[in-house]
Amino acid sequence: MASRTGNEAVRALRARQEVERRAVRAVEQSASVLADAAERRRELLAKVDGEVRDATAAHELSVAVLAAILRDDGLAAELAGVDVSKVRALRRSVEGRAVRERIAQLGSVVPRRRGRQPAPEVASCGGVMPDTEPAAGPMAGG
Repeated sequence: MASRTGNEAVRALRARQEVERRAVRAVEQSASVLADAAERRRELLAKVDGEVRDATAAHELSVAVLAAILRDDGLAAELAGVDVSKVRALRRSVEGRAVRERIAQLGSVVPRRRGRQPAPEVASCGGVMPDTEPAAGPMAGG
């Protein structure tokens, strides 16, 4: 009887040890899966963070270009959906060469003069204005 009890105890002990080994393997496998997932997460976050940095830099350059073209920080801020202080900060911080290059890519900008109305268009080299009536006076024969 003692040997039967001893054999059953050994079998029970071996069964328990096998369950423990399986549990340890399961923990090791799940730890490996977790480590792989964490590494993929780090890689994806680094990629997305890079995309966000690039997009932010492009947006900031675009706002600075808009402000430079418009020459009105308030209007540029309103059109860009940002605060005026942000536009002013961007105009100071964004590299001028990058702004000039981007403006050149967009096309030439005709310089505007502040406080002056544009001159009326001249129809011919003789200086005749379009849609004008002849003036009365000594030169007009009247």
